[in-house]
Amino acid sequence: MTILDRPPPDWKRPTTPCRVKLQVLINQGGRSKINNERLGTVDNTHFDHRPALEARKFDTERWDTIPPANDPEHIDAITLKQHDVRTNGPGGTKRITTRGSDTGERARTRNIARSHADHQDVMTAKITGQPRPEPSKPKRKLMGRSSFPKRQSRKFG
Repeated sequence: MTILDRPPPDWKRPTTPCRVKLQVLINQGGRSKINNERLGTVDNTHFDHRPALEARKFDTERWDTIPPANDPEHIDAITLKQHDVRTNGPGGTKRITTRGSDTGERARTRNIARSHADHQDVMTAKITGQPRPEPSKPKRKLMGRSSFPKRQSRKFG
């Protein structure tokens, strides 16, 4: 049995069966898990995995997350608007930050893993005396003076 830190890229989340959704609604008494607001229609209700599936450990023998993806105890029924805020962060259509949201944390985790892997590669090359490897994310080059567009001179009068 092998336990991975997160699900492998080829793993697809199983669809949530109706019986699991119904069990979640019964467990929550038809109210949102966030603010105890009464849930309206099924169209306005979303089922959010807590913790997010991306953040869960993965069991390769069972080929499922730990806890299982469709465990009713780890799914919250919330409104569409609440789900959007949890997933994408606070704000309207123009978000200031995604920090604290599922999307932001996923990106942050990927960036940390990438920079850690780059660091490990550099340290391995240093120990073995090999040339320093290229980073996985290339640095952006600053634009030179000639790359900026020319301003039109203003003539007064």
